[in-house]
Amino acid sequence: MNTTFQRIKMLKCPACGEFTLHPKRKELGYHVCINCSTTKPVVGITTVEGSGDHTYNDMIIMDQDTAAAIANKAAELAGKKVDIEMLDLDADESEINQTVKEQVQKILDDEKEEEEEEEEAKETRVKGIDY
Repeated sequence: MNTTFQRIKMLKCPACGEFTLHPKRKELGYHVCINCSTTKPVVGITTVEGSGDHTYNDMIIMDQDTAAAIANKAAELAGKKVDIEMLDLDADESEINQTVKEQVQKILDDEKEEEEEEEEAKETRVKGIDY
């Protein structure tokens, strides 16, 4: 059961020394493994071009910094606040989930404190007086 992948000879990464590189790395344009790479992930932005019956969809691929700069400038020109969500699919999900849980718990605790303060304020009011 010899598959193509099993027949590929893996090469050593010059940065970390692990055997992970594809033999055609030079033709594909990379020289270190993914773990050693300093290149940021790219962003794909879809656009609709043309008019009337002659429309088509296009995709522009660019690095994250350029996409964020374009979104910030477009929001600035439109007079709106920019809200960019960049997904990092390589991040540890359990760490992210824990961070989200902590933020949600903080918001819930703040709301509970506000409700308790409102209840205390209601208790100190005198009955029969219209506030």
